[in-house]
Amino acid sequence: MLWLLAFTAGLVRGFSGFGFSMILALGLMATVPPSVAVPVALLLDLVCSAGLWIGACRGFHQPVGYRLIAGMLLAVPIGTLLLTILPALWMTPAVAAVCLVGSGLILARPVAAQKTVDQSRHLAFPAGLASGLAMSMAMASAGGPPLMLYLLRSGLDVTQLRATAILFFAASSACALLGLWLFDALGTEHLQLAVGLLLPALLGNFAGQYLHHRWQPGSLRVIVGALLAGLSGWLLLTSLSTALAASL
Repeated sequence: MLWLLAFTAGLVRGFSGFGFSMILALGLMATVPPSVAVPVALLLDLVCSAGLWIGACRGFHQPVGYRLIAGMLLAVPIGTLLLTILPALWMTPAVAAVCLVGSGLILARPVAAQKTVDQSRHLAFPAGLASGLAMSMAMASAGGPPLMLYLLRSGLDVTQLRATAILFFAASSACALLGLWLFDALGTEHLQLAVGLLLPALLGNFAGQYLHHRWQPGSLRVIVGALLAGLSGWLLLTSLSTALAASL
């Protein structure tokens, strides 16, 4: 089951440039605590995206991308610290709730040509700040919706959007992992689980890249949003009932 989860997450990431850590972390939190699921998702997200970096550099929109990364760099240390101190009992339902809201934002149809890139550029820094904060703490898997909500309305074309998302998440995953390592929240347990899921994640990633050139990418917004909504809704119900039962 975990192999299928990793393959699906890789498939979505290879195709769209985002969604890997959100899908994988949500699925993993059904069996392991967020303190394990989040670092493993970030590790695999970074490794599996490496094959996309060269192509993404050609489509990366520098004025927007650099502002996004600057906001993320400010937020990651704060979120990483919160991950190490928040109670695990309520962390999982919090992650699921944020992801459920995020999936609704992804499903919301962007207004065509709502803004040009120049008009929306000033919003890139706060979008990077929100995504970096979400990505580095227990809500790491929810880092995608704030970024994609901005990018889908930024005026970037599909190639620029995908490339900017790929390099942004590579940078944010690397920074979040560095913070977890500095706070001793990254250890052998995480590495062992990541290694065990690496092959299906890579296979899914390659399959996603193959499909990217043969399928209209616009349709994936609905697929990813529906998948995330189902996963996060199910996890929210199960984890919230567990947390309430334990607190009574």
